[in-house]
Amino acid sequence: MRGQTVLTSKITNFSQLLINRVKFMKICLINNLYEPYARGGAEKITKIIANGLVKAGHEVFIITTSPYFKQLKITFAKDWRGQANCPPSLALRRTSELRIYYLNSLYHNLNKYPKVLRLVWHIWNMFNFINYFRIKKILKKAKCVAVVTNNLMGLGFLTPLAIRRLKIKHIHLVHDLQLIHPAGLLLFGQENMINGQWARNYAGLCSRLFASPKAVIFPSRWLRDRHLDKIFFIKSKRIVLPNPVAPALAVAALKDNEIFKFLYLGQIEKHKGLNLLIQAYKRIREKFPRTELIIAGVGSGLEQVKIEAGRDNSIKFLGRQDEAQVNKLLSVCQSLVVPTLCYENCPTVILEAFSAGLPVLAADLGGISELLGENTAGLLFRPGNVADLADKMSWAIECPSDLTELARVGKEKVKQYSVENYIKELEGLIN
Repeated sequence: MRGQTVLTSKITNFSQLLINRVKFMKICLINNLYEPYARGGAEKITKIIANGLVKAGHEVFIITTSPYFKQLKITFAKDWRGQANCPPSLALRRTSELRIYYLNSLYHNLNKYPKVLRLVWHIWNMFNFINYFRIKKILKKAKCVAVVTNNLMGLGFLTPLAIRRLKIKHIHLVHDLQLIHPAGLLLFGQENMINGQWARNYAGLCSRLFASPKAVIFPSRWLRDRHLDKIFFIKSKRIVLPNPVAPALAVAALKDNEIFKFLYLGQIEKHKGLNLLIQAYKRIREKFPRTELIIAGVGSGLEQVKIEAGRDNSIKFLGRQDEAQVNKLLSVCQSLVVPTLCYENCPTVILEAFSAGLPVLAADLGGISELLGENTAGLLFRPGNVADLADKMSWAIECPSDLTELARVGKEKVKQYSVENYIKELEGLIN
């Protein structure tokens, strides 16, 4: 009887071991950009998800792109086993936790080419059979349980087909409108650009190429509805799950008699509305001289924005900031301003501000209102309206107690968007 009990105990322990091992999976993340070529929120979200999966015990590798004719600072002469040399078109970087495959792509310098060449490139991107075979080969060799795709512009829209052919579970995370329009952006006042015949043909073709992954994640209801309007992902499980945000390392605090610092954090491009922000800021400067506007980021619109700023020494340009510098800015400024002129999905910078307890003023476009609520977790202003933005900035300075309440609500709200909760949802979708 005792022997039988021991045997039963061993079987139970072995079964429990198998159950525990099922929890840990080999997962591939695919995004067109990743460090050291990251630009915006999608790359940041991909990194957060990758780190979260690794922390949860999963094995993760990433497929992304690198520019032609540009070498990474790290030498990629050998693969992660130290055996075969990687071909010039495929670099492999191995960190302590991740393997990262870099495929060469012209996507990084696309804005430098004439419109005709960009059109040709977009057609090639949709049917890039070379990357189709490269990605398929990597996935087949890796034997992963699931693939989580993000932005595929630059990697090729045949990637979902490669995943289907290998019968791997496919989760797609939508970040913008690049499957509805190749620009990926919908500008305020130009809403009909996605309804033209050419745009409809493009969206229809993308819908066929992407078909219906096992599950599709939309960070906002607004983005989900735009894709459902265009008949995307009909057979997929579709869920709205806001992007994860890492906990803030420092918390913002407004001190008496301190210079009030407005913060812009992100890409410096025309569609981000920096000229609008500077005009609004200049309107309030005479009434509120103890203010500063901090602009952190880089982009093609930097020189034009500096011209708009003129010789106003209270407008400070900091350039690109690393993660530690961003955290410090979020803790020393008094309000984040998001003056965007394009429809945003679920801006990462707003979630980061919430996490740091930094009040947010943002244009009422796209999914932003879902984050800020009815002016409960932040203050919305009319997009493209300099006067309304200036009024909201003045209000922020004059009403510190109300501003503090906005920050409190935002900080409480963002708790549900923790990385741990997001990873649990993702694991559930895969399983």
